[in-house]
Amino acid sequence: MRAIPIVPRFAAAALAVGLMLATWHWHIPLMLWDHLDLVPIYRAWQDGALAQSDFWRFHGGHLHSAAYAVLLVTTAASGGQPWLDCMVSLALLLAYAALVLRIARDSLGAAAPRTWWLVVGFALYPGHLANLQWGWQVAVFLCLLGVAVAIRALSAGALSWQRQAIALAAAALAYASFATAIALIPAALTLIALRGELPPRQRLAQATPWLVAAAAVALQYRLAGPTGSTGAAPGVAVHYLLNFLGAGIARFATDLAPLAGAAGLISGAIAIVRTRDRAASLPWCGLFVFGLVAAALAAAGRAGDYGADQAFSSRYVSFSSMFWLGWAGLVALAVPPRGVVPRRLGAIAWGAVAVLATVNAVHLGRRAAQLGAQTQRMAETIRATHPDVDAALLREIYFDDAAVAAERLAALRMLGFAPFTGPPAGSAADAPR
Repeated sequence: MRAIPIVPRFAAAALAVGLMLATWHWHIPLMLWDHLDLVPIYRAWQDGALAQSDFWRFHGGHLHSAAYAVLLVTTAASGGQPWLDCMVSLALLLAYAALVLRIARDSLGAAAPRTWWLVVGFALYPGHLANLQWGWQVAVFLCLLGVAVAIRALSAGALSWQRQAIALAAAALAYASFATAIALIPAALTLIALRGELPPRQRLAQATPWLVAAAAVALQYRLAGPTGSTGAAPGVAVHYLLNFLGAGIARFATDLAPLAGAAGLISGAIAIVRTRDRAASLPWCGLFVFGLVAAALAAAGRAGDYGADQAFSSRYVSFSSMFWLGWAGLVALAVPPRGVVPRRLGAIAWGAVAVLATVNAVHLGRRAAQLGAQTQRMAETIRATHPDVDAALLREIYFDDAAVAAERLAALRMLGFAPFTGPPAGSAADAPR
């Protein structure tokens, strides 16, 4: 069995420790924004009325039920201190990264050592900090792990119904955490279609559960009612998609990002066609297609209302990094062992992506540090001024709705959750619901 080279292992360990320290130091110290929507769900859970809460309902186009289940436990265990949510997110990311490294160990073989640097760098990318520092985003990391498990199950060894069951269960977990997991359906169908060793009839049989899943998801969204989003013009949607992909390595340079996204998309597609080892390329193809379809889904849901630049949201980098992770594996497998020109072109592409991703990581780390400091000041101000919190601050912490923000803060104080320490006199049961 191949072993992961020692230097990439040390690099992975260093990145993991760095992410842990940064997450701890810069974590958002109280429930803010969407995270405040957990408060009524938590109270319903306390009262034994979880089924009557929003636990099973869509939230901003996502079904977060699996993430809610985790957050309810971590919130109760920590006494409402979001640091535990963030550490659980980190643990999920480390599990995801370990699985990616296992995929790389089994598939890259004699690929150039530099490929390992990109694989490790994107698996434990500092760009994840935007989600790691916000406890609410446990949903993102449940999704990442579920997607990686599904892709691994569908690409390792012979495709069997047992592996299909694992993949479908992982996909269900991912979907019940974050709607971007819908992108796993086209990725799974692509992996099944690329199984050239299977006759067409067997491939169709293996694809059937995923087609049924696609129909079930479409029906669920139809029954949930309109999302309120408006469609974007084709040019805006394509621009959004390229921004989304490019932000994975060039969020710091918004004019360069769509060009980087286009270059990655074209070169990755060429690598899929030219790969020397179809079986080894399957997991990387799955990650590449997942990242691409995730960008398309975001464009469909956001571009019409917010424009192409909304794709530069730092929190999307956790998904665009999967595109570049897949790209790294595909390019490594597509570059022939001999031939000066192809190897040189591969080295140039690798170097350009590595430099851009490194600068991007520093940029995103700085943004995480700024947000951590800003939210720490917000927590201190709320703690010092409550219940007379400035209306502008109330609007800032909950989507311009000061009344709901004030109600949720009162509930946090009665529960003794951050940013408050210990419940005030009286029963927590009297807190606003």
